[in-house]
Amino acid sequence: MTNKLEKIDIEISEGKKLKACDRLRNLINEQPNNLSLYEKLASVYFEGGFLDAAGKYWILIEPKNEDIIKCVEIYKKSVNYSGTKILQDLKFGGNKNELSFYAKNQIEALEKDSLERSNYIPNFEKNQKSLPKIENGTFKDKMIQKFFGFVIILILLLIVLGIVKIYEWIT
Repeated sequence: MTNKLEKIDIEISEGKKLKACDRLRNLINEQPNNLSLYEKLASVYFEGGFLDAAGKYWILIEPKNEDIIKCVEIYKKSVNYSGTKILQDLKFGGNKNELSFYAKNQIEALEKDSLERSNYIPNFEKNQKSLPKIENGTFKDKMIQKFFGFVIILILLLIVLGIVKIYEWIT
């Protein structure tokens, strides 16, 4: 990891901040509990003038100055203070019990808000590529699936009958 961080620092100093941000996001995905990576990425965004993006990554960092507070507020306002949206943006796939007290409380507050507003808490387990599948659909969902299955079978049957009729006309 030290080698990757050195590469990132070199890219930042060379002005390749987009590449550095990509690398930092990849590192965050590999090590979601390493809050120093969030802080570093937020700083790069802040220096580039992307205050909302900086706030997104500073949201788990205990505010040390007014800039952090301001950026977090800008970010929260940009997503209408939605805990669900913030959790979806963060895609935190680590163990929140291994985080600092502040970060753990932030995630729990976002989860609580998400549950109250939308009765849903986004869950991003490590290596999870997409949202969890719904195993048991409602009666309406099952009926729609069966209806479309019936329509497809009907279309295939009509095609076969059409081919048979055309063959009869030709002969």
